[in-house]
This record gives sequence, C-alpha cells and structure tokens, in this order.
Amino acid sequence: MTDRQGRLVREPETGERRQEWGTVAENALRIDPADAAVIVDALSVDHAGSFNLFYLLRKHYWTAEGAEHEEIADFLEEAYERVREVNDDLAIRIVELGGIPPNTPPTIQERAEVHLEAEDLYDLRASLEGDLEGYGTLIASVREHVALADERGDPGTAKQLRDHLEALEADAHDVEQLLEDDTLVRAEVLEER
Repeated sequence: MTDRQGRLVREPETGERRQEWGTVAENALRIDPADAAVIVDALSVDHAGSFNLFYLLRKHYWTAEGAEHEEIADFLEEAYERVREVNDDLAIRIVELGGIPPNTPPTIQERAEVHLEAEDLYDLRASLEGDLEGYGTLIASVREHVALADERGDPGTAKQLRDHLEALEADAHDVEQLLEDDTLVRAEVLEER
C-alpha cells in the first residue's frame, strides 16, 4: 500500500466557527461552568474509550471464525450496537454540558484509555480477551465518572452513566462466559498444528 501524505483533518474555508475546540460554553442544564468543564473532560475519556471499544467489537464481528462463529458474531454485533449507543449518548451529553466531544482520530486517540488492536487478524480467543480488557478499562472509567458527576452536582449525567454501566457490565460478563468455553480455539492449539 502507498503511504498517504497530507492533512487528516480539514478546516472549512467558509462558515463561522461557533465554538473553539477544547472550550466549554454556557449550558442549558444550569450546571456551573467550572463543574461542567470537569465533567466534559471526564466524559470525553469515556466517549473516546467507547469509540475504540466499538471498533474493536466491530472488527471482531467482521472476522469471527470457528465452530461457534455465528453465535459469537451475533453477540458481537449486538454488543457493538449497544456501545455505539453509549458513544452517541455521551457525545450528546457533552454538547448539552457546553462542550465539544472528541470527534477526529487524533483527539479521540489522545483521550482513549481503551486501546485499539493492531490491524492484523488474531484468533477469536485473543480477540475476545482484548474486548474484555477494553470493557474492563471503560467500566472502571465510567464508575469513576459516576462519582465525579454526583460530586459536581450533575445527577442527570450520573444517572445516564449508571444506566450505561449496567449494559457494559452485562456485555463484559457475556464475553467472560464466551472465554470460559473450551471450544474456542486457543493459541496453544494453533501452535501445535
């Protein structure tokens, strides 16, 4: 493949910029602007992490193979759709709080605590182990931010995060159960071939 050069992000040549990236404007939720800025920063981490988890799950949905690939692919498709909903809800909440969600690859990757997998193709067990690690990272972050939202006087964000936490934990538990299944191909089995 050829290496593309040039700018990844373009700036429109016309139009008026309504808000500068990294700023937090007044919000209709009546959250103190200083508190809103702290919450926006926290939600940006969760938003970026859920974005990366979405891509991990989707990649593994595309590439699932093996004896149980249909069942696992069905789960992964439902899981990545739920994570996409979390991602969208977090972005909308960031805007409601007066911020701008991370929305370009550089800003997302700067904030994401959930790491993407290399472009290569890995066995299903290794892929699911990476998914479980991504869930664990995102869940820990969201739990921390529930408390932060409560401390900063934003019960609406705290409730939204609690609701998302339930779905994320349920899906993480399902991944754990899939990994307990001995029929998934283990790396040691492949090495013996």
